[in-house]
Amino acid sequence: MQKIIFVLFLSFVLTQSTVFAGAWAQKKKGYYLKFSANYLLSNREFNHEGDELEIFEEQLAFIDASFQDFNITAYFEYGLFDRLTLIGNIPFKILTSKRSEVIGGDQISRILTLYTVGFSDFTLSGKYAFFNGSFALSLQGGIKIPLFYEPQPTNDGAPLGTADADIEGFILLGKSLYPLPVYITGGFGYRYRDGPLHDQILFNLEAGFAIDRFLLKVVFDGLQSTVTPPDIFGQEVVTPLPGGGGVLPNIIVGDQDIFKISPSLIYNAADWLSFQGEILHTIAGKNTVAGTVYSFGVVFFQ
Repeated sequence: MQKIIFVLFLSFVLTQSTVFAGAWAQKKKGYYLKFSANYLLSNREFNHEGDELEIFEEQLAFIDASFQDFNITAYFEYGLFDRLTLIGNIPFKILTSKRSEVIGGDQISRILTLYTVGFSDFTLSGKYAFFNGSFALSLQGGIKIPLFYEPQPTNDGAPLGTADADIEGFILLGKSLYPLPVYITGGFGYRYRDGPLHDQILFNLEAGFAIDRFLLKVVFDGLQSTVTPPDIFGQEVVTPLPGGGGVLPNIIVGDQDIFKISPSLIYNAADWLSFQGEILHTIAGKNTVAGTVYSFGVVFFQ
């Protein structure tokens, strides 16, 4: 039962991402292409009640657990028309989960290091801007497409995603405060989830301040399940096993709440090139890893 629970937990860790692109659309044939390297290392988690604990602190069979996510992500926007923008996002991940398994009444400890490598989910969206000037109002809709990974890797490592297709939609607002070099944008969304997971409510708020070639921005975004996230460690068992005797775990899926704040600094090196450093910190959540993602990106635009 311990292995199944471990797989379920990590199958929802940091795989839930929201591609908010801001309320403004690209001009026709305009583009924005960003390649980013992102790194997280954590030994902390938020449990189903939102308490921050060591990973598997509530599981006596596991100790000294940690989770590492290194990924290279490509994100793009392309202006099909002046008010219609195509948006895509695809990450390539290297996930590392470590833990010690306590065996034989705490007499033996076995250290396990498990790796999962591959593409996660491809998100493809379209955004239409009804207003695209100093005030922007847009609708965005998209789909998350799994990319042929195993939903439960045979080595009990962390899955690259849920392996279910999700559909999501957003309403986005934005306002430039010109002549002040300041903007505000944000939105609300809803994600319809295939498979056993419940739907999610999404929201985002971003503010930016430009000075010379630098842009400082801060993003707050959240993801909340439409049902109360369950205790994925407090599972009941079903008995007997086929043929009699034994127990089977009654699997409970890991719905999540996640709330993050993300300050970043962007340097515009040229009128077609910029560099971005970003910190994404999970400030609260349920059934998710606690920690900070460090990110560096290179952006090409026109």
